[in-house]
Amino acid sequence: MADMKTISIYPLQDSGTLLTGYLHPYFEEMPHRKTRPCVVICPGGAYKYCSDREADPIAEAYFAKGFQVFVLYYSTTGKEMERPATGFTPLCELSASVVHIREHAEEYGVDPAKIAVCGFSAGGHLAASLGVHWNSEKLRALCPVEGRQNRPDAMILSYPVISAQKEVHPEWHDSFSALLGPERTEEEEAYFSLENQVDEDTVPAFCWHTMDDDCVCVTNTMRFVKSLYEHGVPAECHLFEHGHHGLSMCTQEVGDDYPHVAHWFELSCEWLCTRFDWKV
Repeated sequence: MADMKTISIYPLQDSGTLLTGYLHPYFEEMPHRKTRPCVVICPGGAYKYCSDREADPIAEAYFAKGFQVFVLYYSTTGKEMERPATGFTPLCELSASVVHIREHAEEYGVDPAKIAVCGFSAGGHLAASLGVHWNSEKLRALCPVEGRQNRPDAMILSYPVISAQKEVHPEWHDSFSALLGPERTEEEEAYFSLENQVDEDTVPAFCWHTMDDDCVCVTNTMRFVKSLYEHGVPAECHLFEHGHHGLSMCTQEVGDDYPHVAHWFELSCEWLCTRFDWKV
């Protein structure tokens, strides 16, 4: 990526998680680009790992549109679940990342009122968790923050895991085993079943999913969008007829070519620019 500055940040010292930034420099000849909207990407991976195809390819695409971009490599259990369940750690890491970017907005060339989180699959669950729980007492008890410093201004959710309820998320899909452990409580399942946690303070959302996703059922997105609608939260949703799970940018570069579904990216940029009153 031309004229790009790359930085590495550790927003939570105790966890060692990595936040990688891809930043446009400021040129005096471009006075309207002194600050830019920002997209913080959370790759998927069932809370076991962070998927490569949902990290740099997404970052490059948003960077090319003029956004400042960060990728959060949050804590995971490992593909064989060799590490303990992550619990609230990824959510604290994302919350701390948003706070860090906002506190260093001038340094990073970011408009502090235009920060979006963007998640895929389990990363979509993480992004939506912050969008729903940014001001919850439980989160703030674990990761203290002042006011609205950790609140994203928008969220982009790509084929997201939303619900821990068995009728929505089959037992064979183990995102929640990695997140909460096999002996998770009903209280924990309820907290992370995000369709039931939406309120009027939930962050505006852009969602997309495919109807024949056989890994994370489209019902996750449908229930979440219904709840957003019922609480008056601004939202846009696109359901595509065909396409398997984990499509990322929907190109051969990242796996499989789905040119129609690939429109999700341009649509998300249009939506962000409208919400942020910003032109690419």
